[in-house]
Amino acid sequence: MKFESIWQFLAEIREAYHDHVAIEITERRETIHSLDYLNREIKRLKEMGFELAIDDVCAGSNSYAFIKRQLKVISRIKLSLLLFKDEDYELMISFVNAWLAFAKKHHLTFVIEGISNRQLAKKFAGNPVILQQGFYWGKGTAYFNNEEKVN
Repeated sequence: MKFESIWQFLAEIREAYHDHVAIEITERRETIHSLDYLNREIKRLKEMGFELAIDDVCAGSNSYAFIKRQLKVISRIKLSLLLFKDEDYELMISFVNAWLAFAKKHHLTFVIEGISNRQLAKKFAGNPVILQQGFYWGKGTAYFNNEEKVN
């Protein structure tokens, strides 16, 4: 976002597609940044009219502190369950519940990424604050119909 050509491209995208485009701030390497790192750029994106989401909370530089600083301009946070692949189920659910409580308190949409099986899909189904994405949902309806016949 250091080049003016990027901002021109984003302005063209916004003009062409209006509210049909959201910008996700994805994880970055954990490096030492100033406290106001990306603040100016994120504010500029919001002023352009984009919906903003922070992807992969808890990963890289998308820390709690970074997200807290962006609360006035973001509308969505996304938590990847892949971060917890080496942890037990209960600990993973504790992290999800903590971020879910944060999202509810700050009126953010909460997306859980990495839904990989029926157990996880059912665990979070029906919660109007949670959106799900992951390999499980990418299998297609033919897979689900066959799975239900087997089970």
